[in-house]
Amino acid sequence: MRIIAPPPFPIPDAAGERPAPEPAPGSGTRIWLVRHAEVHPDWHARAYGNTDVPLSEKGEQQTQAMGASFTGVRLDLVVSSQLARAKAMGAALAAATGAPLAIDERLREIWRGEWQGLPSAEFRRRWDLQREAFLADPWNWKGHGGESDAEVFARAWPALLEALARARGGTLALASHYNVIRVLVTRALGWRAHESFAFQNDPAHAARIVDAPGGWRLEAQNLESASAPES
Repeated sequence: MRIIAPPPFPIPDAAGERPAPEPAPGSGTRIWLVRHAEVHPDWHARAYGNTDVPLSEKGEQQTQAMGASFTGVRLDLVVSSQLARAKAMGAALAAATGAPLAIDERLREIWRGEWQGLPSAEFRRRWDLQREAFLADPWNWKGHGGESDAEVFARAWPALLEALARARGGTLALASHYNVIRVLVTRALGWRAHESFAFQNDPAHAARIVDAPGGWRLEAQNLESASAPES
């Protein structure tokens, strides 16, 4: 059992103007955004947020499998969150490809404020009580006193752009967390905040975007390995 990423209530069809996609430098760089693997069972039914929780035994196996799937794949740079679950994924990717590994704490998971560590039932109950406020402005909502999606983006987007500059038109991997990946990808593409919760990226799965000359492009999402067929 895990805390689901979307709110525990239906998200209505998005309304209003679509935000403009983020400007793309146009370097041609491909970016793998790889989510950490399954966490320890002690945390499956809690809202752990940016708490530094360990991987489960299965999660350790998933990490090694994802890393091994990149053998033979060109990576010019791997950048990881400093949290152990993501750092393990970053280390596995770097080991398989020979790419240098950098740690950037701006890629850490969202901080859930007063709700962090709550049992899933209480977490859902409190979120349901915030339904109206959340749906009114999901991009800036932070009823738990922690971070909003807007604040996650404000810290994580510069980390992506700096890594992009270091990769110099090659291929880059970011080892990070669900909410960071969700916000980075969907904001780059110009999705509405409501729509972003439809973005799927399971534990130990990856998305891939391209910094194309004509703008950001999503090539694949929720891949279980670097060689998995693209949907």
